[in-house]
Amino acid sequence: MSTRACPDCDVAGDGYCSHCRGKGKVLPDKSFGKFHAEIICSRCKGSGMCPTCGGTGEVEIGGDE
Repeated sequence: MSTRACPDCDVAGDGYCSHCRGKGKVLPDKSFGKFHAEIICSRCKGSGMCPTCGGTGEVEIGGDE
């Protein structure tokens, strides 16, 4: 099978989660005062890796074989 750059990465093919940009943490919608507490990214579960490609940056292209 052939592969191509993963379109779900932060930058196509870089292997990082597009939701947290590879940090594994995001800012919640609501913060208290001037302090912004980070929470674990719900998309990558804190790994920072794209869950679609598993951090490889590539996905397989399906074929009709």
